[in-house]
Amino acid sequence: MKFKLAALLAMILPLILVLTGGTSLAKTKPAVTTQSSGPLVLWVDAPRVSAVKAFEKAYPNIKVKMNIINDNIGNDALEGKFQLFNEAGSGWPDAIFTVTNSDISWMTSTKIHYAANLTNLVPKKILNGYAPAANAACHIDGKVMCLRNDDAADVLWYNAKLFKEWGYKVPKTWPQYEALGLKIAKQHPGYYVGLIGDDYTFDRYFWGSGCPANSLVGPNTVKIDLQSPNCTRMVNLLDTLLKAKVLSTAGLFSTASNAVGKKLVMTPGATWYGEFEFNGPWKVPAGEISASSPLVWPGFPYTGDEGGGMWVMSSHISGTLRQDALKFIEFVATNPKNQVNLVPTFPAYGPDEQGWLQKNVVDSHYFVDPQQIVKAFKQAVKMVWTGHPYTEFDPDGIWDTTVVPALEQGKNLKQVWPTYQRELVDYAQLYGYSVKQ
Repeated sequence: MKFKLAALLAMILPLILVLTGGTSLAKTKPAVTTQSSGPLVLWVDAPRVSAVKAFEKAYPNIKVKMNIINDNIGNDALEGKFQLFNEAGSGWPDAIFTVTNSDISWMTSTKIHYAANLTNLVPKKILNGYAPAANAACHIDGKVMCLRNDDAADVLWYNAKLFKEWGYKVPKTWPQYEALGLKIAKQHPGYYVGLIGDDYTFDRYFWGSGCPANSLVGPNTVKIDLQSPNCTRMVNLLDTLLKAKVLSTAGLFSTASNAVGKKLVMTPGATWYGEFEFNGPWKVPAGEISASSPLVWPGFPYTGDEGGGMWVMSSHISGTLRQDALKFIEFVATNPKNQVNLVPTFPAYGPDEQGWLQKNVVDSHYFVDPQQIVKAFKQAVKMVWTGHPYTEFDPDGIWDTTVVPALEQGKNLKQVWPTYQRELVDYAQLYGYSVKQ
């Protein structure tokens, strides 16, 4: 769940006062107690239950206690629970799946200090199995603080059937995408080339453009400059397509997107769109959908990323319990018994990619030109721009509460852009960041 600034303040200020006697959360010293034995306490969302069960089957001698957590995007209440655990000196899970990627920012912060440093605990062979961009979010201050579960790099999805019928060439750059979008608007009104009404919109369009909405430029210092050419070039592109009525303001996960999905000629989107959108609620028939390499700006060969969680281990455990937790996160993040057999999304761990692609793309009989999709996925994993970190303030959620309502009122991006900048700055400062604009 996402909150506007006033609502967020109303929610957390009472907690701050109760826990710290009126002082800042950042001044609260985290507990340092550790536990060395007992059942392995695991917190996962519902889709990860099968991973825990697979681990129990593989390690029957390790006793597990599982807690299923809320899997809504933006679980803002979770950090408050961990603050309470720090005050009590107990209660932390031994390992957890981050339902929101930005959770890793507060889990590694000095005020929460939950995540364990895995740099010298996880074998180098495993760490080296990740493409640098795939596990970049887990590399914080030169340390490996988590293991990425799945990769959600953006590729270009398109309806190969319509492209063939209409004689279109698949675009490779954002300017080509814009030009084709305008052509579709004129030649086939009522069709779409993307959606911009959901939490992932910023990641889908602006991450791969290099837009500095939360760039870390120093210790607890971020750069927020939405007037950067890397931002405004995408604003202008999207406003042009909005005006041409080939962009939908529906949200990716809304019921309104179901009708739009059937009319999508193309869209940038994460690797999971194929199964979870086109072959899911959008119900596009088999034999129509394909994907190609990510769209790029000339001279800037990067793409965005929409999701993909992390496995995090507690810093409050030692001995046998820590050994068991390490076995768990290594198993769920890298073992093909989980990543190939059970995980429905593209694995971040490189050695599992080919087995997953064979099972979920080549052998699916849903996609057009599956080998092209295989190539696009492998390429996209290496192209995610690492200059967009996960911070405690979330540009995605702020997009949802600031930009989307304005679009629904008929405004364009250029009109709401200054408001979005102010909201980002306000949230960053609320969480204790120094801001450079």
